[in-house]
Amino acid sequence: MSFDTQILQFISSPGYRPMKQHELARALNVVSKGQRADFRHDLYALESAGKITRLRKNRWSLPEAVNEVVGTIKMMANGGAIFIPDTAGESEIYLSERNCGVALPDDKVAIEIFHSEYAERQRVRRSQTDLRAEGRVTKVLERKTTTTVGLLKHTHFYSYVIPDAPGFKHDIRIDDTQNIPGDHKVLVKLNDWIDPYKPLTGSILEDLGEKSAPGVDVDSLLADAGIREEFPDDVVAEANALSGEVTPEKMVGRRDLRDAVTFTIDPETAKDYDDAVSLEPHPAGGWSLGVHIADVSTYVTPGSLIDQEAFQRGNSIYLVDRAVMMLPKELTTKVCSLNPENDHLSHSVEVHLSDAGEILGYETFPSVIHSKARLTYTQVQRFIEGKPDHAIPGIVLQRLENLWPLTQKVRALRVANGSVEINTPEIEIKLNDQGKIEKMMPRSESKQAYGLIEDCMLLANRAVAEILLKAGHPAIYRVHDEPDEEQWAAMGMELQALGIAALPQTRQEINQAIRLASGTAVEYTANLAILRNFKRAEYSTTQIGHFGLAFDDYTHFTSPIRRYPDLLVHRMLKAVEKGQESGMGTQQIEQIAMHCNETERKADELEKKSIETKRIEYYSELMNASLAATFKGFIIAIKGKGMIVELPDSLQRGMITFASITSDWLVANAEMTQAQTKSGKVMFTIGQEVEVELAKVDSARNFIDFVLAGQSPQPRRRERKRRIEPDMKTGRPRQRGKHRRRR
Repeated sequence: MSFDTQILQFISSPGYRPMKQHELARALNVVSKGQRADFRHDLYALESAGKITRLRKNRWSLPEAVNEVVGTIKMMANGGAIFIPDTAGESEIYLSERNCGVALPDDKVAIEIFHSEYAERQRVRRSQTDLRAEGRVTKVLERKTTTTVGLLKHTHFYSYVIPDAPGFKHDIRIDDTQNIPGDHKVLVKLNDWIDPYKPLTGSILEDLGEKSAPGVDVDSLLADAGIREEFPDDVVAEANALSGEVTPEKMVGRRDLRDAVTFTIDPETAKDYDDAVSLEPHPAGGWSLGVHIADVSTYVTPGSLIDQEAFQRGNSIYLVDRAVMMLPKELTTKVCSLNPENDHLSHSVEVHLSDAGEILGYETFPSVIHSKARLTYTQVQRFIEGKPDHAIPGIVLQRLENLWPLTQKVRALRVANGSVEINTPEIEIKLNDQGKIEKMMPRSESKQAYGLIEDCMLLANRAVAEILLKAGHPAIYRVHDEPDEEQWAAMGMELQALGIAALPQTRQEINQAIRLASGTAVEYTANLAILRNFKRAEYSTTQIGHFGLAFDDYTHFTSPIRRYPDLLVHRMLKAVEKGQESGMGTQQIEQIAMHCNETERKADELEKKSIETKRIEYYSELMNASLAATFKGFIIAIKGKGMIVELPDSLQRGMITFASITSDWLVANAEMTQAQTKSGKVMFTIGQEVEVELAKVDSARNFIDFVLAGQSPQPRRRERKRRIEPDMKTGRPRQRGKHRRRR
């Protein structure tokens, strides 16, 4: 029996005053148990559709748009959520766990704003004048995802999945387990959920494997993000049909550079080579630097199956144990890759440089090259360090002997112009056959060799950006805005707390602060303080320049195998060279830019998560083995409850809570840069080196607690993770660790 019409008519009637659910049921003469179930279902279906809403004290009414705000809900790990309004400038709103309704992490929702009764009581007690605004979800407008990954569990009566996502507080009831054993990771499709008094249900789409099996942890991350590693069969078939053979027909309109001494420099493990370089004396004096990029756009044409798949992926993703490529390997390692001793189609940028490294001119053109050697960064680094066992062919060595000092001059000019030179910390992790960490260390080797190629690529990207801008056609650029006022202020405050007498307001002043910190005990923390107060570089149709590199014009051109914007730039550059337009409008390009910004953020997040997962597992096993290990770390932030410490050898972060330091009662200062006693004595400051031990490893939330070395962790009551489960008899949610009230 359907009650939706009766409910709407009754609530819409003149003189109606908001009623609770049981009052509505009585008013509509809902008596039997079956009727009550249908009534409740229809009530929540109307709420989900936005036709009615719940007010304070669970009273029902028609929606009031005046008090309704639309935005995104972000679940908090310890319960409740934060609502982020869509309208810029509006304040975030806190939602208690009971007021989240049927919202799931990152859903777009509408909420009703009210003032907390608890906050009002506190205001009266403390004679305060403000009230804390809170919210209640009135309807879910759009689900962020309809799938999730979690751990399958079986009971005698039913099976359920515990989602991996920390903010996902609801278990998912599973009817058909497909005979999958417990403790397997599974991908689940969520069913419609409109009644918070009924369990969330779903069906299993894929068995990812036993949770501890090698690679399952990273497989789970990819599945949860909706990313597939393998390419569809039709895309692979289209790639297999392409040939990398350079025929006379493909030579038409290209400059023949096969006799030039070109060579690639890549990591030892690289399987695709998308850039090669060359260097020769320029007829007019100075040098002609050639940057030759694999001509992917010749093979990946607009609208093809490969192109559609590449656009959806946006970029390649480099995880701790694998790479998820943007293009099929049939293209990346065979057709497009600039393998040595073979002819390959490329797109070249030739930059005319003075002996001092200044740009005197440039040109771009389609070309054909024949790479003479495949060098590794290790080889080039050994050459730079003057070691004789680099095994670089003589014909290439002659070019490197001129290229290395030239790129040093190019870099010096860039830095003098304000390019920010921060030594960003990176970690290298090597895994064993079981997918466990075998070795973990900061990545520092071959730094100068990496820098040599980086400077060559920056010159090419800069030249292409200027060509596109001068053409006046819509194009895509790589932009980086400068820090805002709050970021400048926070950067200066943190540097001052580290003892660095600098309040940067320009790029040059940032570099000065970096030089002041160089070689000191706070160098590492100072670099972090600057980095975290930078904005993120993005793709855009508006050329605003690149703040970090100090370039007025910049784009991405040099990696079309792994970045879709680079592939797009190749197409645009070819159109300009032919005197044509690309056929793409500003709005279309801007949509592509926004999509690629999102896929880049997702790739960065997945890379970070894959490292965190392995690293947390490593420290968890270390702690379970009861090994008394101490670690050197640096305080990188002060919070209200404690200090965040980072271990430079692994980049692992963890908190030392003030409560765990029994020698003093500590609090953070107002600037959150120091930990002080009640009398104001400074005990700790950001940048300070400390020695720590493991106190707690929370694998579920990827979090670690430290204690100061030599100070055992204080006994604490066991914390139970609160998770909503369906009651087996009523089907209503109940929470672990809570007794049901006797009636």
